[in-house]
Amino acid sequence: MLLTAVISLCGLVVLGSVAMEAIRRQMIEDRVSMVRNLTEVGRRLIQAEYDRFSAGAIDEATAKRNAIELIRRLRWANGEYFFIDDYDGRSVLLPILPELEGKDVLALEDSKGQRFVAAQRDLALKGGGVVSYEFNKPGAGAPAEKLSYIRPFEPWRWFIATGIYLDDVDLEVRSVLYQTLVVLVVVATITWLLIRAVARSINRPLRRLTQVVDRLSRGDYEVEIVDRHRPDEIGGIARALDMLRTTRRDFEALQAEMRAREEAAQAERDRALAFQRDSALRFEKTSRLVSMGEMATSLAHELNQPLAAVANYCEGAIRRLEIGVADHDGLLGAMRKASDQANRAASIVSRLRRFLRRSEPTLEPLPMAEIIEEAVAISALGVRRRGVAVAVEIEPDLPAVRTDRVLISQVLFNLVRNGIEAMEANAPGRRRLVVAACRGDDGRMVEVRVADQGPGIAESDRDTVFQPFYTSKLEGLGVGLNICRSIVESHGGRIWVTDNPAGGVIFHFTVPAA
Repeated sequence: MLLTAVISLCGLVVLGSVAMEAIRRQMIEDRVSMVRNLTEVGRRLIQAEYDRFSAGAIDEATAKRNAIELIRRLRWANGEYFFIDDYDGRSVLLPILPELEGKDVLALEDSKGQRFVAAQRDLALKGGGVVSYEFNKPGAGAPAEKLSYIRPFEPWRWFIATGIYLDDVDLEVRSVLYQTLVVLVVVATITWLLIRAVARSINRPLRRLTQVVDRLSRGDYEVEIVDRHRPDEIGGIARALDMLRTTRRDFEALQAEMRAREEAAQAERDRALAFQRDSALRFEKTSRLVSMGEMATSLAHELNQPLAAVANYCEGAIRRLEIGVADHDGLLGAMRKASDQANRAASIVSRLRRFLRRSEPTLEPLPMAEIIEEAVAISALGVRRRGVAVAVEIEPDLPAVRTDRVLISQVLFNLVRNGIEAMEANAPGRRRLVVAACRGDDGRMVEVRVADQGPGIAESDRDTVFQPFYTSKLEGLGVGLNICRSIVESHGGRIWVTDNPAGGVIFHFTVPAA
């Protein structure tokens, strides 16, 4: 209520200010129009005497004297008067200061330093108009701002004028404003009383409804709503709150049921994902074992060479000892060569063990060059017999990658073995496989490329090669590239295939830099 009263008061003040200015402007315009008409009346009186002189009824001096005395007696409104000056700046008629009549008043100035008689004369020479200045007001004893309308009378080189004092206008404006404010105050008072009466009639039920809303917001749906049967707006609000209570109660029950179902579904999804993850790990291990089975012949050949060399060096040392040749340096050299070959065989077996080891995926910073060299060493067993040349191109200062060694080795193994197999039907000079690694375009990823010179992949099949059970091999399972995509995407990277300008295709995949 207090806020309403303050707002009403502010509105009244603003309205009063605007109204006062508008009324003042309008009243000044009305007074100027009236002054213009009155000045024209005075000019016509002078014209009438001039016409009598022109007709020979009187002489010119008598005509001027008659005109001056006639206009001297004219008064209007609050004692406003007419005055006459000539073009030389002499006062012809000034009823409130007759002592200035006949004198040069051209140099008179008002309190602002304006030579107002000169301004009036200049305006008359231009045809007349309104001039603003300060001049003594009868009965006031002090200058007041005045607006006068000037009209020239060329035959006698006079100009006649009358005007209004603006403080009279302001006084009338204030009178109108006071009356208006009284009316507005009465209206505001009546309005305030009506508002207060209405507010009292609805304040209590509104408080009850506020309490209902508060209890509903705290989840208390047993609150009683007593105003539902009222025919007015309060009853409408009460009925809406009753509907809201019912809807909210049903909604929360439905939400609880949906949460229970969602939790059950999430638990089922978690179990399915765990099973899928475990199956993927087993499938990935099986895929490695199958790959090792396919490489059994090449593996046996790679192990046979160092083992046969070890046997030969050992037999040679035994024969020397049997015949009694005690050549210490020769025996030492043979044993060192045998040790080197044994270490070579052990290195091959160690790489295979790491490749086939099953463990939980662990992401850690690892050098990509080391992973590539190790994976290429395993997957390229026996390639020389097939006439395949494998090249590794690693960008200098390649950053480490955050990855799981075994899983990324599996990706490289699959891609390298696929590339080698794709080139089996090629001529001996077109069996080159390139494994390269460099920084990605954004610097946050490391990109690995495996390029072969095989028959390539049709454009229509490039979106399907990574799908499960897609294969172009007669005895393939169609899961190798699907496993590669799953592993790469689980690392936050992606895998794709493009054409090789030298023939064949290039498989690309990215992993995050550490």
